[in-house]
Amino acid sequence: MIKHIVIFRLTPPYTSEEKERSLKRLSEIFSPLGAKLDFIIEYRTGINILEAEYAGDFVINSTFSSLEDLNRYIASKEHRQAVAEASEIRKSKIVADYID
Repeated sequence: MIKHIVIFRLTPPYTSEEKERSLKRLSEIFSPLGAKLDFIIEYRTGINILEAEYAGDFVINSTFSSLEDLNRYIASKEHRQAVAEASEIRKSKIVADYID
């Protein structure tokens, strides 16, 4: 199994309303992907609930049966579209891919 973890951190400055709106939008964009691609084993998203200087704001936690399936996901039309839609939101990201 391959785990694919993506953590987004919104880039300041932003108001609390802008942050809430951006996180809701990330959820709207990325959360449906798990149901759209049948080769994804598990796909969960979440919004961070604790405020900390070192914390991310939004996470995607997904599982694939192989590196090939992860690459299929990354190259898929659905994923590319989600990335394009999310590009309007100022953020940084960190990714970890590992064998589970």
